[in-house]
Amino acid sequence: MKSLSFFPLSRYGCGIGVVNVLLAVVLTVLSFRYIQPKDCYRSCGGLEGMPCLTGGCHFGEQKAGWPLPAFVDAPGGGSPTSGWGLLGPEDPPDFVPLLLDVLFYSLIVWLASYIIHFVRRRALPLRLIITILPFNVFLVIFLYIFYWSFGSPIGRGHSVQVYIDTPTDRGAVIAFVPTVSIPLGELIENYGDPDEVWLTSEGSAQKPLIQILLHWDSIGMFVQLAEKATETYPIKKTTRVEMIVFPPEEQVIGFDGKPLGKQKVLWKGYGDYQP
Repeated sequence: MKSLSFFPLSRYGCGIGVVNVLLAVVLTVLSFRYIQPKDCYRSCGGLEGMPCLTGGCHFGEQKAGWPLPAFVDAPGGGSPTSGWGLLGPEDPPDFVPLLLDVLFYSLIVWLASYIIHFVRRRALPLRLIITILPFNVFLVIFLYIFYWSFGSPIGRGHSVQVYIDTPTDRGAVIAFVPTVSIPLGELIENYGDPDEVWLTSEGSAQKPLIQILLHWDSIGMFVQLAEKATETYPIKKTTRVEMIVFPPEEQVIGFDGKPLGKQKVLWKGYGDYQP
């Protein structure tokens, strides 16, 4: 087998090292999209060890990163309250899991590099990985400081306050607003089919704007879909969810002073709905 005669820090060795380190960091950042459990839409609010209501998560339950979770939902009690029970920019990374994740992906990338060079009948000196190792640590420190200083887009959404209208009162509740695309099919797969569809048509006859609210009566969940400028609203598995609300166990007649909808129909599955 033909060997390459170069020192670990030659131009060729440095090029391989830099590429491998950058790939390891990119794979680590991509792994932050692995968030479990996914369906944390509100703070559980119950005692530790007690089961949560539908869509609720305990503090510290939602995590991001693989194979080790580098981000963990921080315990509640502080600010902002919109992040309680949800993973978000206010939750800083843990240094040790972050470092181990980068080293894990670095090892995978280096193994791939050695296999490629072996197939090409070339050899990489093992001391190259040792020489480049400090660069992994440097980039981990950079990532750690960056996420601590500027926050991060880690997480699937945040909480906002909305007002629920009932026949006797109006009160504030916390709703979940996604920051990533959550398809309707994901919710239906987890919670089953909705019971009711509320439709509202606004705008002119020439340019109608349809708003749809889905209601799961058994779990008390409302889901608002994205508004569409159309006469007929096609509801698909891929339709984007705009907001998820779990109101108190009272009859809901409106959100923020707006009625639920001008027309209510039973859920008939995916397809076209028209006010």
